[in-house]
Amino acid sequence: MSFSILVILITLIVSVVCSTFLVVLFKRCNSQLETIKLQDDLLSELRKKINNLSEEIHEIRSGNHGVIARVKELVKQVDTLQLAQQNSVEQDSQSRFYSKGAKLISQGASLDDVMRECDMPVAEAELLFNLHNKKR
Repeated sequence: MSFSILVILITLIVSVVCSTFLVVLFKRCNSQLETIKLQDDLLSELRKKINNLSEEIHEIRSGNHGVIARVKELVKQVDTLQLAQQNSVEQDSQSRFYSKGAKLISQGASLDDVMRECDMPVAEAELLFNLHNKKR
């Protein structure tokens, strides 16, 4: 074999190896490009989901502000009602003393008995005594 044929064969073999290497490299490059494209698509979907979730969180926060304001308003109403109830109970306990005093007077109790049993000052017991005696 001549030297020129040998050089041609070696050149041909090197060309085939290089071509094969280039084909493999090209396939890897395409594979990586497809992977990158898929990752980019997934990233885009994730960004959309993040935006949707951010909007939902914003809506929830806005709704919470309304709920918080309503709860504060209800707490004020409850406080007002509790105060009114306490006042009513205090007034009710006072009226019980007067009812008890009137009952004692109707049973013939003395002024001192009414004052002691109902824990009333003299003026109130006398007023109750006078009112009850007028009803007789």
